Amino acid sequence: MSPLYQQLAFFNELEKLKMVTRRNQTLDGRFENSAEHSWQLALMAPVLRQHFPEEVDLEKVMTMLLLHEIGEIGAGDTWVYDEVGKLTSFEREWESVKKTLALLPPEQADSYRELWLEFESKADTPEARYARCLDALAPLMNHLLIAPENENLDSLTKSQVLAKKAFIKEESAELWELVLDLIDQRVAKGLYLDK
Repeated sequence: MSPLYQQLAFFNELEKLKMVTRRNQTLDGRFENSAEHSWQLALMAPVLRQHFPEEVDLEKVMTMLLLHEIGEIGAGDTWVYDEVGKLTSFEREWESVKKTLALLPPEQADSYRELWLEFESKADTPEARYARCLDALAPLMNHLLIAPENENLDSLTKSQVLAKKAFIKEESAELWELVLDLIDQRVAKGLYLDK
């Protein structure tokens, strides 16, 4: 098969990402899908770039963010607060990533596997660290905008959320201030317990 048709097969497989639902909702009340999440993060990368103190290769960050959810094609989405699901999510997603990327020409597949692993293995590169900040920030923004007052179906606490987002403090003072503000607004809206 020619490289072009291998890439077409890859895009056909990516259609499945549009069917993977996440816990965040959209303005029209449906649940967002993982493809929409990836698109939002890829756009956040250049828009918020000035708030990350290190130089980053934006193309690399955006590609990383567009690829970071493809493991969910075969594994589904695992909620960040699902401690049991998180125990096996990396392995399940990695198997799915390998199958999906195997559709691409080998050199391209290898490059994208490396980017996926750089993000998921919490590599200490500026690009991976910036991408992870954006991935942690987007759900805070979305939920604050969309959730009705006093909706906290999982009884999440402010301290639980701060613990999950705490790594951002080490990466960007400006993004961390935004995180704190969004969390405080969510507490005021009744979306987190204030403890």
